[in-house]
Amino acid sequence: MANERHTDARAWEIDSSTRGSVHPYTKYTPFRSALSTTASNLKSVARGEVATNWVTNPRVESSTISMFTATGSAISRDTGQQSVGTASLLANPANSDAGEGWYWESPTLPFSVEPQHISVQLEHRGASASGAVKLEIRDAAGTTVHATSGSSNLATSWTRVTASYAIPGSTDAAAYRLYLTTQAQHNINFYADKIMFEVREDTAAVSTYVDGASGINYEWTGTANASTSIKRPDMSVIRGITIKNESSTSNEIVYVAFDTTASSSTGIPVLAGATYETNFPIDFRNNVSVVSANGTPTVSGVIWGLAGF
Repeated sequence: MANERHTDARAWEIDSSTRGSVHPYTKYTPFRSALSTTASNLKSVARGEVATNWVTNPRVESSTISMFTATGSAISRDTGQQSVGTASLLANPANSDAGEGWYWESPTLPFSVEPQHISVQLEHRGASASGAVKLEIRDAAGTTVHATSGSSNLATSWTRVTASYAIPGSTDAAAYRLYLTTQAQHNINFYADKIMFEVREDTAAVSTYVDGASGINYEWTGTANASTSIKRPDMSVIRGITIKNESSTSNEIVYVAFDTTASSSTGIPVLAGATYETNFPIDFRNNVSVVSANGTPTVSGVIWGLAGF
C-alpha cells in the first residue's frame, strides 16, 4: 500500500463485506487485572481514531535516512537522544543563516475537486535550551510556505509541534514538503522524532501520532521502519471473551456483564479458579464490566471483536 488515507480503513480489514455474521474477529484486547467489589470495565468499545502516516522512517529506527534532505545543515541518525524507540534525526546547523535544518518531501497528491487537508507533526529537542525552530508545510520547490507551527523554543526535553494546511478544491496535483529549520541563525544542534505527514478529507485536525510499532491496531504497510503506517479502527463490536478467575479463595466470585454494570444480579458468575469462555458469537456494542463479590481477585484473558463498519 502507498499514500493511504483514513477513508481506506474498511479495506484494511480482512473481510470488509457487509455480512457481519461471517466476519473473522480481527480485534482483540488482552487483559490481566486485579478487581475489587466496585464494578469496573475491562473494555469500553469505541472505533477510535483512524489515521495514516506517509513518512517511511518516522521514528528514525532505520539507519537509512535518505528520505530526509539537509538544507543548510548536516543531518545524521543519532542514538543518544530519542522520544520513542532508540534513535532520532540530528541536525547540525551551519550557523550561516536562518532556515537551516532539513525537509521531507511527500509523494504527489492527486487532483481533487474537494479540499484536502495536510497535517504534519513531530517532536523536537535541543542539545541545549537555546535557540528556536519552526515546522512548516511548503510547496515542492520549497519556496512557498503554506503553513507553520510558528517559532518553537528548543529545550532539553521533547516538544511536540504541528501545522496544517487546507489544499483548496480543484488544485493541481502536487507534492509538498515538511520542513524543520531554525527560526533564526544559531549553532545549536537539534533532534527530531515521531515525524508524521497525513492527508485527510474530513478534517484539518492533527491526528495522534502513528507508526507501525505503536501497539495493537497499528501497522506498517510494508517493511518496518521503511514504509508508511496506518492506525486501524479499534474494536466496536464485542464478539467473544475468555476470562479466568485466578483466585483460589472460594468466596472471591467474579461477575461478568455485557453492555451494563456488573453485579451479582446482572453478571455471569466465574468461580475461583474457573474460566468462562463464550463458545458462540455474541454481539455487544458498549462494554464488558466486572466486579468481585469479595476481596481483590485477579482476572486474565482476552476479549475478541471486530471493527463493525
